[in-house]
Amino acid sequence: MIARLKHDAPARLFGIVLLLLAAVVTVFGSLSQHPGLDFAQFIRQTFNDFYANMGTELASIAITILIIDRLNERRADEHRKEALVLQMGSPDNSFAVEAARMLNAQGWLAGNALRKAHLSRANLATANLQNVNLEDAQLPLANLSKTKLTHANLSCAYMQGSNLEHAALDGANLRGTNLNDANLLNARIDPQTQFDEQTILPDCTYWTPGADLSRFTDPEHRDFWRSHNPNSPACAYHNGS
Repeated sequence: MIARLKHDAPARLFGIVLLLLAAVVTVFGSLSQHPGLDFAQFIRQTFNDFYANMGTELASIAITILIIDRLNERRADEHRKEALVLQMGSPDNSFAVEAARMLNAQGWLAGNALRKAHLSRANLATANLQNVNLEDAQLPLANLSKTKLTHANLSCAYMQGSNLEHAALDGANLRGTNLNDANLLNARIDPQTQFDEQTILPDCTYWTPGADLSRFTDPEHRDFWRSHNPNSPACAYHNGS
């Protein structure tokens, strides 16, 4: 038995030791309180003392178990959330999009699960990331084509070389976002899409009030911009046309 106990978890060992200690304390406490009783009377009196306190003890144990169970559940949820965020960074589109769907189904995308997330080269094409907080997220070379980013918070996100072709950026927060070498071909940008003087545009210039963004989104624009960087998805489109 001793050999088996050595292999038990520390918490279980501690519990067994406490149980044995409680039994010893109960016996000696009863002997101290009821001296001179014969064995049968001693057992009966000890049982009565124990029975009187049983309800309170059981209630305390039940509350402790519920608290521990809730803490374990929260810990398991955090681990699962972290695993799904990691899965979102996959270059496999179906794998990454399914992770986003599961995070959304759990209600975790409504919080800060993706704030400062590392999603470099993630293939999230067609994913639904509306209203998601991606502040300070790392998204270089990510595939976000046809991704719904309506009202998403992308402030200060690093999106160099990301593919945002046909992405919905209506009302998105792009303040301080690095879009250097990003592909915005046919991306949906409306008057509610937010930029500031710290936003880096695809041509590596800073946004200014009145900036003509259609030269990044509209292929019919006379000054339609294409990248000279062979690693940029904007350059890849230009070479394939």
